[in-house]
Amino acid sequence: MIRILGAVAMMFFSGVASGREATDLAETRTIEDLDRLAVFSFAIISDNKGDSPKNRSEFTKMVKWVEESGGKFVIGLGDHVQKGVENSFLPFLKENKWWHDNFYANVADGENEYYGKGQWDWGAGRKILEVVDLRSRGGVHLRPNGAEYYARISVKDYNVHLIQLSYPDEPANPLLAFRPDSRRFLAETIEGITKGEKDIIVACAHSRFGSWTPLLSEEHQKLVMGKADLILSATTHYFMRIPVQGYEERGALCINTGSITHPRFFSPPGYVQVHVLQNPLRLVVQYIRADGEKRLLSRFAWVKHVSGKIELVEFARPGRPGDPLHR
Repeated sequence: MIRILGAVAMMFFSGVASGREATDLAETRTIEDLDRLAVFSFAIISDNKGDSPKNRSEFTKMVKWVEESGGKFVIGLGDHVQKGVENSFLPFLKENKWWHDNFYANVADGENEYYGKGQWDWGAGRKILEVVDLRSRGGVHLRPNGAEYYARISVKDYNVHLIQLSYPDEPANPLLAFRPDSRRFLAETIEGITKGEKDIIVACAHSRFGSWTPLLSEEHQKLVMGKADLILSATTHYFMRIPVQGYEERGALCINTGSITHPRFFSPPGYVQVHVLQNPLRLVVQYIRADGEKRLLSRFAWVKHVSGKIELVEFARPGRPGDPLHR
């Protein structure tokens, strides 16, 4: 266990020493300051396993905080349902209009098992996308397999290009679970995006071991890491940055998104909030703890300059309110 925690900590802090603090954020003292600085923000959740505000206080806080911060949409990274439990999340999605209209789910092993024969039943979890009527939304291209899609989400004059891929925990062979066809769809979609000054590209897959970029071919990895801005994965239930060799300071920022109600190891329950700042266009990416009474700045946040460098900012310093991710 000690070895595992040590390895995880090393991966999380990789780049801290070499990362330069984003000095223009140095005066940010509260997360409300960051809300005011941002053009807009959005949230990312994963691995809630059927939980909702009905049964978990962490989820209730997150829903409240996303609304208070003016979040425009929520990206899901999968395992939003679980076989054999109440799954109050599904009626929540139907009853809460904002979440129904602005939640972009991922189809992962939990969805496959809940709706199909097992975690290995690839694509059976597509029915969760029907719960939020994803097909009827503007800007959404749902693949014929019904489990993967590309969504162009417009906020003001910005465009977030979201690519949701299905990569469940099973089958055991990751090259089969993360299908070659899915990887081709990812590459072709990213290649087809004309990226302007106000375009942000986010690519998502649940994953089997907490990361999926190593499964890309050298050609596809170069394309994805060079053009995407955020690469998201889940399944491990703890938040961390995943450094990719050769892209430690530039290229896509790769993170594992933690868990709102079922965290593991050192990670508290929480969700990821992304503040989009302009001049220059950049993403401030941090993990928001949901086990306290107030939404607070995390100690560290990653700053991804769109189409540019990656930096680390430390908000929590003596005299500056903040909430260390690690106690």
